Amino acid sequence: MDVIVFGTGQISKVAWYQLSQDSPHRVVAFMVDSAYRTEAIFNGLPVEPFEELTERYPPNQVALFIPLSYRELSRMRVQKYNEAKAKGYGFVTYIHSEARVDASVEVGENCYIDSSVVIQPFTRIGDNCVVRAGAIVSHDIDVGRHCFVSAGAVVGGGASIGERCVLALNSTVLNGIRVAPRCLLGAGAVLTADTDENGVYIGAPARRRELSAY
Repeated sequence: MDVIVFGTGQISKVAWYQLSQDSPHRVVAFMVDSAYRTEAIFNGLPVEPFEELTERYPPNQVALFIPLSYRELSRMRVQKYNEAKAKGYGFVTYIHSEARVDASVEVGENCYIDSSVVIQPFTRIGDNCVVRAGAIVSHDIDVGRHCFVSAGAVVGGGASIGERCVLALNSTVLNGIRVAPRCLLGAGAVLTADTDENGVYIGAPARRRELSAY
């Protein structure tokens, strides 16, 4: 499958490298919004304006991979995913060969499962999610769409993670906890109780700080 990767930042560069070295897919180009297209070539491949993508790479010829970051609760990744879907594009999901993802796990489209990730049985990962290196997602967990699980984060069995949540580096969600949509769990935080929507939770045990709705 020929694939175009969105972005020319660090995470997109790593995604290009991993897709090229560790998947059956062939990356044929990068894409960015035309206002941010500062170079025509990146890593030896063309950088295409997203607005003109359908003219150069029709949806029936390529799939897309959009591995953008967690900033503003993944706002840009959500926006570009929805815009690309509206244009008729399909997406690839990348699961690193060194990730341990049980055969019973359901993983949605445009998901990025990095190296050394562990995802245990009967878990579901929604569309457009990123799970970074070394994260542990235990059994019987529901991870909603557009989430970002950072390196070293741990989610205990039976927990649920709402849409557009971000679990920062080395954060922990204890067994059975419900993380409401659009929450940010800070680096090293330990969540011991259910959350309300649109909150930042920091500390151990984690306490809420207000977060403007996105």
